[in-house]
Amino acid sequence: MANVSRPLIGLLVATVVFFALWIVALRPSSSSTSANGGGQGLGAYQSAINEAKASAASQNRAAAATGNTVSSAASGASDRSAAATTAKPATAAKPATAAKPATTAKPATAAKPATRTTAKVTAHPVATPAQRRNVVQRALAEHKVLALLVYNPAGSDDQAVKQELGTISSHGGRVVKVAIPVSEIANYPVVTTQVQIESSPTLVIVDSSRQAFTIVGFMDSFEIAHRIDDALSMR
Repeated sequence: MANVSRPLIGLLVATVVFFALWIVALRPSSSSTSANGGGQGLGAYQSAINEAKASAASQNRAAAATGNTVSSAASGASDRSAAATTAKPATAAKPATAAKPATTAKPATAAKPATRTTAKVTAHPVATPAQRRNVVQRALAEHKVLALLVYNPAGSDDQAVKQELGTISSHGGRVVKVAIPVSEIANYPVVTTQVQIESSPTLVIVDSSRQAFTIVGFMDSFEIAHRIDDALSMR
């Protein structure tokens, strides 16, 4: 009903009034009336009928003039309303995901410097008294520097000095190192005639000219190397 225009409502009202007047004033009477009486009844309502017809005609003309415009405007408004109701708003585009920064490459691990290994030069691996004596005699005959350690196998300082002597360089074979138990000292008269062995540990160093000197008690590798260098410098 909200969409029915007013001119159309007026036309409907005029039509209803016209049919009401038709039923009341113009329908045939059940009793016979005279021509004069009928004329008088129609004449009494003729003006109302004419006004109803004129009103209906004016309503029709008004409806014809404005009907298209009103209905078109209403139709356009209705269409826009329907379009506004049904059209869904466009979904907002999601913002682009920020690109993850490239993973920083880890710096290459620095190569560890090669571990410096100091090769331990052990004393002559001679197992028997006769072998040890032969090594000493050959070193003296070849005028090499002899480092002869007289030690007690049961003494802690003696074992420590023996290990220190084992770390000393042989200088390309120019130095011969031998460790002998104190019980074998009588087998080396060439040494005992020059130096006196009274205790252990005692290191006897003989240079290339067969001059001997001793270091008594505990001594580290630095002191032993220094004394051997001195013997090497002697001519």
